Amino acid sequence: MPDDIEFNPLPPKEAIDFFRKKGYKIGFDWRDTWHQEHAYSFTVAKAASLDILQDIRTEVDKALADGTAFDDFKKELRPVLQKKGWWGKKEMLDPDTGEIKEVQLGSARRLKTIYDTNIRSAHSAGQWERIQRVKKRRPYLRYIAVLDERTRTSHRQWHDVIKPVDDPFWEKFYPPNGWGCRCSVQQLSDRDLERLGLEVTPTDPSTPDRGWVDKRNGRTLKVPQGIDPGFDFNPGMARMRALTPPPLDKPLDVPFHGSPADLPLPDPRSLKADAIWPDDMKDEQYVGRFLKSFGATKAKPVVFTDVTGAPVVISDDLFRTASGKLKLERTDRVRGTRGRYLGLMSETIKHPDEIWHVWEEYPKGRWTLLRRYVARYEVAGEAVPAFVLFDVSPRGWSGVTAFPPRRSSYLDNQRGGSLVWRRPDKK
Repeated sequence: MPDDIEFNPLPPKEAIDFFRKKGYKIGFDWRDTWHQEHAYSFTVAKAASLDILQDIRTEVDKALADGTAFDDFKKELRPVLQKKGWWGKKEMLDPDTGEIKEVQLGSARRLKTIYDTNIRSAHSAGQWERIQRVKKRRPYLRYIAVLDERTRTSHRQWHDVIKPVDDPFWEKFYPPNGWGCRCSVQQLSDRDLERLGLEVTPTDPSTPDRGWVDKRNGRTLKVPQGIDPGFDFNPGMARMRALTPPPLDKPLDVPFHGSPADLPLPDPRSLKADAIWPDDMKDEQYVGRFLKSFGATKAKPVVFTDVTGAPVVISDDLFRTASGKLKLERTDRVRGTRGRYLGLMSETIKHPDEIWHVWEEYPKGRWTLLRRYVARYEVAGEAVPAFVLFDVSPRGWSGVTAFPPRRSSYLDNQRGGSLVWRRPDKK
């Protein structure tokens, strides 16, 4: 089998989505990003500036989406990195130790590692998503090794191991299982097993753990023999961490804004005229009515579980400024106060057209994962777009703002990043 990865036909949408959901993480050493962190962080050791990471990521993204071979990937990226000085050996400061070290920046070999690892992991994670969708009909996975002179002995021994999809074996042994690993899995049904003369492997392969010392921080880890350190996890199982707020006790990773939506919003939903509330209520009454629709009050916020199963805090913070003042000013002369549309804001949280995740510098100086709910309505012939924004707080998803934009085009500008949920189109 040739060294270059060649996948035909072009990779499935799940693989591309997995890669594009990642944030950025700047690190000096490959051990600075560990295990499941790779499911939601794109990193290249010693790429100490965001623009270098962006250049590399852009080419990996293109290679994944277009099925670009490594030689073409290298041809495009090498001159860009050389022009910016990220090539060859140079001295750099290790931020953890304060030492000046001579390190290898860009090289043909490093580009090959970056290309192989990211392409294979994306395909692996995308395949895992498809495996989960059809596991009732095809409940088994078969480990497939490339049986040639370059195959690791341990990986060769795992060839033809067959386990149920949900067996704990796949938590650590789901490929890739090391640098340059070419192994894969095949999903099978009961009929496939019978046709191929195969059986479920009754016991786990004898693969004892070995001790491995991470010299970066001195910790000793147990890694199954035959798996390279840092590869003993399932990238598919970890992919949902790309949509999960990272721990709040450490700085957030530098974000990836993501690609814009490639589908139009679903058709607007028609609502009766009373979906827009009267224009003669006080601000506190509007907010109280909104909170009541979720079973909340000003004194007692509630946690509402949305259509994706995510808990969001419903409180009057959605309609207050940083100083605590209510912000239900008039939208315009025709529409009147923003308060009239809080019923539509409630409907948008409960039944959105789409939900998006995107990383932004919000507020200024702090990178935050935002959760955007968007919807379009027609109320008595009036087109009304709706927008609700939550961000990560110590309480979880906490409300930031909710309002009806003056134009539907506003929603298009908010539809970027990771599409978490979309209302099914009517058939």
